[in-house]
Parts: sequence; C-alpha cells; structure tokens
Amino acid sequence: MVYSGKPSLACERCRPRRLKCDWGKPSCSQCIRAKVDCPGYRSALEYTFRDQSRDVIRKAQLKAERESKEISKRQKRTVKGNSNQTLTYSPSPSSKLSYPTAELAKGYLFVNYIAKGDRGAYMPYLSTLANHLESSAVNDALTAAGLAALSNIYRSRQLMYTARQHYMTALSQTSSSLSHAHLCTRDETLATVVLLSMFEVLTCSDGLFINRWMKHLDGAAILIETRGPEQLTRPEGLALFSQLRTQIVLSHIYRQKHTSAMIRRLSQEAAKYRPNKDDSIVDRLSSVTIPLGDLCAAIKGGTISCPSEIVRYALNLDAQIQSIMSDIPASMGYKTVNVALAQGVPTVDTVWGAQYHTYRDITVSSFWNNYRSARLVLLELIVEAIGAMNIHFPGNTKEEHQHLLRECQQISRQLVEDICASVPFHLGSVVDDSHVDKFSGSTTFKSSDANKHRASKPPHLSSESPFGVPAAGGFALMWPLLIAADSGYAPKELRSWIIHCLDKIGHSMGINQALAMAQLVREGESTRAWLSPEYSSPKRDGQKGVSWNEAEAL
Repeated sequence: MVYSGKPSLACERCRPRRLKCDWGKPSCSQCIRAKVDCPGYRSALEYTFRDQSRDVIRKAQLKAERESKEISKRQKRTVKGNSNQTLTYSPSPSSKLSYPTAELAKGYLFVNYIAKGDRGAYMPYLSTLANHLESSAVNDALTAAGLAALSNIYRSRQLMYTARQHYMTALSQTSSSLSHAHLCTRDETLATVVLLSMFEVLTCSDGLFINRWMKHLDGAAILIETRGPEQLTRPEGLALFSQLRTQIVLSHIYRQKHTSAMIRRLSQEAAKYRPNKDDSIVDRLSSVTIPLGDLCAAIKGGTISCPSEIVRYALNLDAQIQSIMSDIPASMGYKTVNVALAQGVPTVDTVWGAQYHTYRDITVSSFWNNYRSARLVLLELIVEAIGAMNIHFPGNTKEEHQHLLRECQQISRQLVEDICASVPFHLGSVVDDSHVDKFSGSTTFKSSDANKHRASKPPHLSSESPFGVPAAGGFALMWPLLIAADSGYAPKELRSWIIHCLDKIGHSMGINQALAMAQLVREGESTRAWLSPEYSSPKRDGQKGVSWNEAEAL
C-alpha cells in the first residue's frame, strides 16, 4: 500500500466537502449548522487498512495515457523526401502496453489458437503442455510465433527481429532434443516442431518459405513414426497426430509423394482412442486421402501411366470417399444459411453467392474442407485422364466418357462453391444458429454435399467486423481457398474474391502465407508451380482446366 498522506479524521459529510470538522459528538458543528444528521466518524482500523486498488489503477491508467501521448508526439514525425511525399511513423504496440512483449505474444497465440472459444480450438493440446513450458523450446517457439503475428499486424520490424531470435533459440533446442532418444518422442518436442512450422507460415516472405515449411512437416512425419502407437493413448498425443497427419498427407498429395506405412497404420488405430466416436470419421477420411497421395506419386514416377488405369483407380477412391461422406454423424454436419441479397449482391463482402455454411467448430469445418480439397484433386485426375482417353476411344465409349466428364466438372464446381461458403464461418460473418436448419442427407457422386442441405429463410446479417473471431479460422482456411482458386473451376470474379479474402487474412490476422497465396492466384500461377520450382505451366483463366501434360507432371 502506498502512502497517500495523513488520513482525515472528519466525519463522512465533512470529508468530501473539505469542511473544517470539530469532531463533536454525537454531531459535529458543521452538521448541526446544516440541520442534518451527522453520519459519524471512521474507526481506527479504517485508518490503518484501506482499499486503494481503484486509486492505483486510476493513477496507472493516467500515467500510461501521458506516456502514450508523449511517445506519439516523439515518434509520429514527418519525414519529407525529394518527391515531397510525407511518411508518418507510428509507435509500435509494445510502446503502448506495460506488459512484457513476450507475454503479450504468448497471450495472443493463446487467445487466437489455443483457447477453446465458441468455434473450438485449433491447437488445444498446447493448453496442457503450457504447464511445462519453463526453460523449454516450446516456450521460445510460442513466443516466436506470437511475436511474428503481432509484427505482421502492426508492421513492426523490431518485433520480427525479436521473433526470429526466439525462433533460432527454439530451433537450436529442438535440434538438441532430436539427438536424444528419450527427448525426441516427447509431446513437447513434437509441439515445438508444429510451432516452428507455424512460424514459417506466419513469416513467409519469398518463394523459399514453402520448402522450409515442407521440411518441418517431413521432420514431423519422422517423429510421428518414431513415437509409434503409444502417442495415440494420450489426448495431447492424439491431437498432435491428427493435426499433423492432415498437413502431411496434404503436402504429399501436392508433392506427389508416398505416405509411409507407419502413418497409414497409425491412422487406422487412431479411431480406437477417440473419446467421441463421431470424430473417428476423420480417420476414415484419411483412408482415402493417403492412397490419393500414393496415386499422385505413382503417376509422377511413371508406375501408373495408362489413362484408363488412372480413371479406374481414381473412380474406386471416389466411391470410397462417397461411402464415407454418406455416413456423416449429425455432430459432424453443417448448416446452410440463405443470404438476403441487395440487388443480387450479398450484403457483406465475406459471402460469395446466396448461401454460406456454419459448423460446430473449426475441427468440423476443417474436416469438410479437407474432403473437398482432396476430392477436387481426385476429380481433376479423372478429368485429365478422360481428356487423354478420348483421343483413342471414339464412338459410344467416347460418349460415356463425356458423360462422366460432365459429372466430374459439375461436382468440382460445387465443391469450389462449398469451400467458399465456409469463409463467413471462419472469418466471423455469420448469424445466430436460430436462423439455420440442421444438416441432413448424404453425398453422392451425382450431387454435391451442398445440394443435400435445406436452406433457411434469408436472415439479417450482422454488420460487425468479420474478424471478430480467432485467427485460427483464417489459418485453417488458406489452403482450401488456394486449392479452390487453382482448381480451374473458379471464374475470374470468384478468383478475385478469393484474392480479397486471402489479403484480409494476411493483413488482419498476421498470416503472411495468405498474402503469398493471394499473389500466386493474382499472377495466375498453378499451386504446383509453387510447390515444385522446376514445374511450369501457362497462365489460364478461371474457366479452363489444366492440360493432360500438366496432369502427367503430377
């Protein structure tokens, strides 16, 4: 308690009025003169112990305001160049806040990626591991990722410099842990690898970042294999495995790389340890996405080169994925909302078309978008193979191929629309659940998943900022948006809208990879051109698919 001067002995009425009180009893002369009842005097204990919390808070706030104004005056200076342009410098966020920068960074990451909000949590396992962060690589990796995000949002070079220092420290500690058999299998070590990979996503500034990100995923894959089935018995281990498996398999599909037999076996066993059996459908989906990556690898390696064989293999995988998606538990479904349009245009720029979807949480939305992304690649293989087959099979066979081709193209267009319909949920531009109807029905080859949903009446959309949600929503949305834009079924207007969404994610949520993706779409380059430096393809508009030669490059 700070010293605030000698306490006044005056009565309750005289003290705030600063009247000269004579301390008379039972009433002082000031109260008698005013013809009011004297409220009395404080006890001796009240002189000794006083609650000064409000005063301390008020003084601290006033001091912070004064310091902030002084810093603003010093740093908000104008520099005039030869071109007479005026540049204004604003203070970094750390100069306005009294908390340690590292703690702010970890707090940002906790709120946006770890804490369980109304959309669930993206990295919930870190909340448990956070109890063991002292003097660990996880602590530095958390700080690095948080500082990187804040640096991007506030455009602070100093924060990014500090973030990279923590990143290098975490990287060095992780390298040391990997050399010890008893440390490399710990959850903390794998969590650090996840955070280091996340740092690469947040800070990417050139085309080489994707290689660094892929290296982290390759390292994570080796760790998962080394950890074995035991990791699945712990909630944190199971969550780490599930998140990394999705990223690893996706990277294998786009790098045309085989997935190890160990990861395949662990995926089959993971369903046994799901506390909620409905969630085991994510493991069933991996039973298709892993072979899809193997198919892409076989095409690239020349093991499978006959177009008819590719179609037969791909149709078999598509039948499996249809079977899985036709048995979706109610808790893993989604709801469809019809948007009230103004002159045919949605009232908010985060909605494309006349509908959008809402989900139970970000885990469910990610599951659906992973399915859509994988099936887009699968159908693309079929379309390109049919294009090659029609050269050699005229007549009735060609007509059958054309019918299959139209079906694949129709479903692909709807899958792209469905990915875009998930944007409002991830970016926060949604209405209350009372306005939407429950998911029902199944997915078949002849109709998209969206056609099996009953739509509600047009609700009134909130005009609040679409980014009143954790940044994890944007983090999970980037790849599906890029795949949708790159599919060949996104018209020019939709590609422009996707670019707009990616730019918003990058600038507002501090995720630089979204900005790099937006530029990739803007330039009309293929996703595979990004992942494979030696791969090149001609620019194409939003209506056309890739050529068969491009498919062979898979």
